[in-house]
Amino acid sequence: MTYSGATDSRRLLSGLQEYRKSLEKHIAQLTSEYNQLENRWRAFNVVSEGDYATQFRSGWLQTDARFKAYINQSQKIRALLNERIVALEDLNRQESGL
Repeated sequence: MTYSGATDSRRLLSGLQEYRKSLEKHIAQLTSEYNQLENRWRAFNVVSEGDYATQFRSGWLQTDARFKAYINQSQKIRALLNERIVALEDLNRQESGL
């Protein structure tokens, strides 16, 4: 591989590492804020009654499922990023040894 290729793989590695860092921060913040929201929901659910409460519960369950799916997908993306970062780090080490 030419010097330009090695430089390109290092740039890609750097970009992926920055993206992973940003994604990890996003996941942590979203999880924290969601946990706070979920605690508020539990407090509301304990004292709520009537038709409105029933309708709200239904909407909350849908929202809950979507949040959990989003967080789960974000974690899968992070795992994929980790795999690609390790592969690029290995490639860069091999190129440095040539």
